[in-house]
Amino acid sequence: MTVNKNLKRTIRRRMRRTGESYTAARRHFLGPKESHMTRQATHMDEAILGLSIETLELTLKTNRALKRQGIERIGQLVEKVAAGMDDAGFEREESAVEVREVLASRGL
Repeated sequence: MTVNKNLKRTIRRRMRRTGESYTAARRHFLGPKESHMTRQATHMDEAILGLSIETLELTLKTNRALKRQGIERIGQLVEKVAAGMDDAGFEREESAVEVREVLASRGL
């Protein structure tokens, strides 16, 4: 017996209405299953975000400016950039540009 009868009925109703297969109709309600490679990539991204900013090989001035702002980990830097990094924390505009370029080159 099906654990969730209502879900199965809803899926079959969509099948009749749209002509989709059961799997396609089910995907509409539950979304596609996450693959093993997707999970592995997610875990790898989490590991990268926990690394020190020194692994990014930024210039000394940029590293010091980030540490003055209390940014020690790559994850903190990514959050700061996503929130709209304030360029005033840097002594020079080139540091802000450098940070954006390095993160973009690493897909962060």
